Amino acid sequence: MHFKVVHDSRIGRRSNNQDRLGWGQSDQAVYLIVADGMGGHRLGEVAAQLAVQKFAHSFAVEARPRLDDPRKFLQRMMYMIHESINDHALMRTIPVSDAPRTTCVACVIQDGSATWAHVGDSRLFLIRDNRLLVRTQDHSRVQALLDAGEITAEEAHVHPQRNLVTTCLGGDMIPRVDISPSYVLEPGDTLALCSDGIWANLTDILPVALSRPLEQAVAQVMDQAEQLNGPNGDNLSLLTLRWESRKIKSLGEVSTRPFDPSQTIIENLQSETSKARALSDAEIMSAIESIRTNLKKNRPPETAK
Repeated sequence: MHFKVVHDSRIGRRSNNQDRLGWGQSDQAVYLIVADGMGGHRLGEVAAQLAVQKFAHSFAVEARPRLDDPRKFLQRMMYMIHESINDHALMRTIPVSDAPRTTCVACVIQDGSATWAHVGDSRLFLIRDNRLLVRTQDHSRVQALLDAGEITAEEAHVHPQRNLVTTCLGGDMIPRVDISPSYVLEPGDTLALCSDGIWANLTDILPVALSRPLEQAVAQVMDQAEQLNGPNGDNLSLLTLRWESRKIKSLGEVSTRPFDPSQTIIENLQSETSKARALSDAEIMSAIESIRTNLKKNRPPETAK
């Protein structure tokens, strides 16, 4: 595989950076992931960090050198991350209803095709020939209103509920996970995964902006998004991959962003093969059932509004 990866993450105008991103590869597969910890819940950065670390670790264990089924891997990982976040909360006596939460988008490239999954409003864009080929559809209140024809795109941009997501990883609701079809990549295609701090004001121009050389394009997009986000601007994270060919070209070990609220250093993540293995379909269903059981046990009593 021959490709180039460029990324950046900034704190914006917030007190800490709750975004996390990571990418890595085996000889025959690549993964990309962005998680945006939800600021409305405490420890959002912990949920985002758990998402990236869990995904990176499982990829390192299972992609030897390829995944059996990228679609099943992506779906399984989202549910496993959700359960891991809730387990982390319970171990620290935090009620599941108050557990850390994060949105997430992740992509796997294998056999020259890209497949992705997302929960919430972290987005993936696939850009070809300076045009948007496809992007994820947000799990949000505003997207639901758009789909129902109740508001226009212009109204969505300034809607007071534009930051309200309808599903996430962590918390007392089983997440909605959308899995894409597999898209065969062509030389020059660009994949861009980002938090809402990037796309909030730049969705329309990203296809053209990210068609330039990636180092220049990513820096310019980050600068412009940070400026447009204003004095209360959100964290910004952008992870891009420019596809060149299916020819083998190793770019290094699995990498992820370490747990730090503001730094953007990338470091290696070592595999712990003795502690993890691939799960069967039966085990996936068991994990989902475990989530349901935990939610019933830990759901707080209903209160009058």
